[in-house]
Amino acid sequence: MSVFSPDGKFTRFIYQHARVVHAFKLFLALLIAIVINGIWPLPHFIWSMVTIVIIMLGLPQVGSALEKSLQRAIGTCVGSLCGVLLIIGFQNYWALMVLLAMAVGLVCYIGKGRYSYAYLVTGFTMIIVVGDANHDTTEAVWRTANILLGCLIAVCVSLFILPIKAKQDWRQQLSAVFAKQASMLKTHLSAGINGAEDCRAELESTMKSVLAQKKLFFSLEWESRTLRHHKQRLEQLTQEQIRLVTLMEILSQTRWRDDEYSSYAKINQLAVRLLPVLESLSQYVAGTSQSLAPLPEQMGMTLHQELLASLDEHEQHQFALTGYTWLLYQYACAVESLHADIAALGTIARSH
Repeated sequence: MSVFSPDGKFTRFIYQHARVVHAFKLFLALLIAIVINGIWPLPHFIWSMVTIVIIMLGLPQVGSALEKSLQRAIGTCVGSLCGVLLIIGFQNYWALMVLLAMAVGLVCYIGKGRYSYAYLVTGFTMIIVVGDANHDTTEAVWRTANILLGCLIAVCVSLFILPIKAKQDWRQQLSAVFAKQASMLKTHLSAGINGAEDCRAELESTMKSVLAQKKLFFSLEWESRTLRHHKQRLEQLTQEQIRLVTLMEILSQTRWRDDEYSSYAKINQLAVRLLPVLESLSQYVAGTSQSLAPLPEQMGMTLHQELLASLDEHEQHQFALTGYTWLLYQYACAVESLHADIAALGTIARSH
């Protein structure tokens, strides 16, 4: 099945009501922890609930919950082990506390990048375990067990109860980029002498959609084996969208004089063929269309040649006109690259 296959009704329902579903899942996870404690009372039970809230509160997607749970579990185990070893190895209060401070400082120094949360958990778990240096390892073990229980509950609820997938959000954001680009291009190509209206708000909104996709990459890797094996293509897809937005920003600033309007109108009559391509990409990515319409071979180059051919000999020597056709050519090339990557992702997914 392709990552761009149309979603079922149940999946669409979950995505459309994601905030309500997420709140219900958090409530359900806490309720499960409460029931477990009610049947088998656990010392330091509150750490299970704290862990569930930390993992699930701001991360509705399955992939995000999985990654954060794993990092928290690893950080908790490593921090607990280091804390217990410090307690066992050093009986003197000053030596123990100074070494604890040094250990936390070391964790702070090396803790960066994708797994920074695991380092953070390691640091504060060591402090929790050592506490006031009362050498009580039993308390540390129970706290660790409760944190791991909270991780397990959060993962199970995220995976098996109305799962909210990052893939749906990623697809909607990607589809929104193409839909907004089509809208801005249509406005620009149909503009009068003064050019298109101010579209800065739309450009900013489009860039936010691109950045939102980047934030979902880690979750996508956890949720989809296909996308995990093609991280480079996802990054390339993002860079090409940024290129598309940049070119549209330049195009939107294009203005022309009264005597140039007829020449630009001829150019825009040819450039309008890019609109159905963008609309097709938006529909395919969103799942409202089951197939992606193929592009003509060398669409960008062919368009550029036709744009230049539409100008008479005098117009072909005007820098403003030839520069404008070059911008449209670059825009068409960016669309071609995006089309190729999306088509390849759909094909790769089917082969898996």
